[in-house]
Amino acid sequence: MRLRKYPDGWTRRHFLEQTAKGLMAAGVIAPLWDAIANTADCQAAYPPELLSLEAYTKGKLKAGQVLDASNVDIVKELLDPIAYWQIKFDGRLVDLVPTETDLRKLTFVPFLEATIRNRGLHHIAADGNVYTKAGKPWIGGNPFPDPKTPLELFYSNALSWGRHDAEADAMREWDTDAAGVTRYSYENYFVQTQTVGRVVLKPEPYLTGHEKQLRLMTILVVAPQDVAGTGTFTVWHYDQRQFPTGYAYTPTTKRIRTFPPYERFDPMLPGSTMFVSDAWMVGDPLLTWGDFKLVGKGPALACVSQGAFTSNPDWKIPVCGGKSGTKYFRTRMELVPEAYVADLKPVRFKQCPYSKKRVWYDARTLNPMTMVGYDASGNPLHQHETGYGTFARKPGAPWKESTPERFWAWTNLHAMDMKSGKMSRIQLIPATTGGYACMFDDARLFSNYGSLDDLGRLGE
Repeated sequence: MRLRKYPDGWTRRHFLEQTAKGLMAAGVIAPLWDAIANTADCQAAYPPELLSLEAYTKGKLKAGQVLDASNVDIVKELLDPIAYWQIKFDGRLVDLVPTETDLRKLTFVPFLEATIRNRGLHHIAADGNVYTKAGKPWIGGNPFPDPKTPLELFYSNALSWGRHDAEADAMREWDTDAAGVTRYSYENYFVQTQTVGRVVLKPEPYLTGHEKQLRLMTILVVAPQDVAGTGTFTVWHYDQRQFPTGYAYTPTTKRIRTFPPYERFDPMLPGSTMFVSDAWMVGDPLLTWGDFKLVGKGPALACVSQGAFTSNPDWKIPVCGGKSGTKYFRTRMELVPEAYVADLKPVRFKQCPYSKKRVWYDARTLNPMTMVGYDASGNPLHQHETGYGTFARKPGAPWKESTPERFWAWTNLHAMDMKSGKMSRIQLIPATTGGYACMFDDARLFSNYGSLDDLGRLGE
């Protein structure tokens, strides 16, 4: 007779005990980052029941099935509370896919290589910011791939949102009412350049003359025509205690104005439920938040590897749910063997609708998967959920010359307001109206979109 090495409930008890002790060490049967550094694969760190949804649920659910209201309770503990409500009560459907264990398919490979190369070279200084042991700004990759504290965990995303040195995201947005009927629709172009921590673009790791900055960010509204040309340019400071310096251009006045840094909980566009503060889950300088706390560890369900639909026209993602049948993206989720769940509270804001944010991170990549903002009574108020995937060009697939033949990126996001039931869903598309195409790690992004002068030029 063969004894099971990991009896029923063993992994659950393991994660509960670690959380109770505040232990953040990732990996169950081996240290996670030792396994990743050796093979770029996480299988050696986890038992079979954490690498297969079928094994985890003892055959009740498996890859190839659809998660819906009839079976979602089987995996309720793997979902954030708003995603559970969407599936249970609002008609959202999720396609279940196998767990991906190859880290090269879960994040940007040069960023992963820099993480391994620079592992152990960073620390948090007395001012709360991240520096190398030699006192220099961050030099690239994840500064704390195996975090020891919740603050280190949050820094895994605060310094690099998209993992690329530079990216230009062509995006289409649908803003719906509670029934899922589209009330507003936009096309936007989001351009971001890292000025430090660069791992691909020259000069690296720092853009000369910009060592005291973190990123330069331009957002341009391309459609519809009545708001086309509206844009913002934001300079992010390296010091995470400082709010960004932001500028806005309005084509009707043809003027550039500065905008207050505290306006971070207003909709980005009319009809939108997307807050500036919620970009990449924690869209503010990290040290404007505080009381960082680990509240959970364990497996999760999320869209972390198969979010791209590159064979479809405009990479269009199928939709489902709501009374309209078109409220949510029909995403592909898989079992993530280990996730961190951590809270943070606002400390530097005049007005904030959240008493706290709770963020779910994939422990393998430390990419954020979901954020839920809670109201003063502790009820889930707002959800921000992101999907990821690899875009690979296939014969006949829609593509632009400037877009790499293969690249990893975010693919889609949901921003839902539980109080009103309204939803904003946004996805990456090959190019916007006017031909603004997806680009990654291209030096032209800085020269064409990296200054205040560019903001006015783009809006004309």
